[in-house]
Amino acid sequence: MILFVLAAGLLAAQPRVEGNALKAKGDAIGALAAFERAAVLEPNAADLRDEIGFLLAVQGRQAQAIPHFEHAIRLNPRYAPAHYHLGVALWLAKDAARAIIAMREAAKLAPANTEYRFRLATMLSETGNEKDALTEAKTGGTRADLWNLIGVLEQKKGDLEAARNAYQKAVQLKPTDTEYRNNFGFMLVDLGMAQEGLAQFRQILKQDPANRMAQINIGYAHLQSSNYDEALTHFQTLVKQRPEDAVIHYNLGLALKQKDQLEPAKKAFREALRFDPEMAEAQYTLGITCWQNGDIDESADAMRAAIAKRPNYAEAHYMLGTALKQKGEFADAANALQEAIRLNPETPGPFNTLAQIRQLQGDREAAKKGFAQAAEVKKKIDAAQAQRLRSMTPSLPQR
Repeated sequence: MILFVLAAGLLAAQPRVEGNALKAKGDAIGALAAFERAAVLEPNAADLRDEIGFLLAVQGRQAQAIPHFEHAIRLNPRYAPAHYHLGVALWLAKDAARAIIAMREAAKLAPANTEYRFRLATMLSETGNEKDALTEAKTGGTRADLWNLIGVLEQKKGDLEAARNAYQKAVQLKPTDTEYRNNFGFMLVDLGMAQEGLAQFRQILKQDPANRMAQINIGYAHLQSSNYDEALTHFQTLVKQRPEDAVIHYNLGLALKQKDQLEPAKKAFREALRFDPEMAEAQYTLGITCWQNGDIDESADAMRAAIAKRPNYAEAHYMLGTALKQKGEFADAANALQEAIRLNPETPGPFNTLAQIRQLQGDREAAKKGFAQAAEVKKKIDAAQAQRLRSMTPSLPQR
């Protein structure tokens, strides 16, 4: 009897060994056949069902893979790899809600597995749940890609210092990754440390002289530090090297605008839009430049185009309201300004401009309320800036 059991065990193990060997060689079809034979001999083995699903997925057969992962989970609900593979397969099948549920379970069952955590955080981020994505990413330990994701999420949230620190950690963990270093340098520039940012971009170019983002970011650093001549020269050179790059045309437009060369700037923004018609920022900045140049109708049209591309573009709604006010179209201007306030109630400008319209319309109470709201928002902004300055200023030694 004992010999029979041993023989049965050896018989069941043989296709497993064969499957693992073929998988190691990259033979997905052969490995799949071997694991399917093993599953006949071991019908209650969750890991075999998971392997079969994985090998089907590798061959692009997602619809066939998913039932095998689900079968593995029924056999062993605590088998984390099956939940993970199910999550990936569902995500590829565009079933984001179920994919996230599966990936949450994988991360719960194997909390030390940073790959599960990274996948879950990325899924949450890409579906707009940035708060939960940040919470998950912060539990990811020493993975450079997780720290980079934390930086992206903190940057979106508006916490630039936290973003800088996260990007710096990603660079420390993976110094050769140019994306992480570019992000770190960009954040240094945005925090007023242009020279430190430039040093990061130049280090990237030593490693990769043709790195597009580092080349663009050097010009951006010049713009942010008000070195407009250097920025203009830099982007004029880049646009010759990459004449179909929308981002370079856009930045060239910014440099020209800062030099008060408004017509050439408008041309550059239009070129950016020619190569990337969906670039809402180029449409918005074109509208600003038209407004500065006194082209109010063109400014309003550009703002409408920016809003069409990005309906939640609060600044574009604000500038549309401003342009329409100048045209005397008070009702439409008020609607645009109210939408700007709804999207971003933390900016005093739309409150002030709307209050001016109410004043012109003879509604003194509404105007008074609007001016008071603008003053309150400005007071909060000033207090936040003062607090930030205090936190950044070293305390004097006690005497």
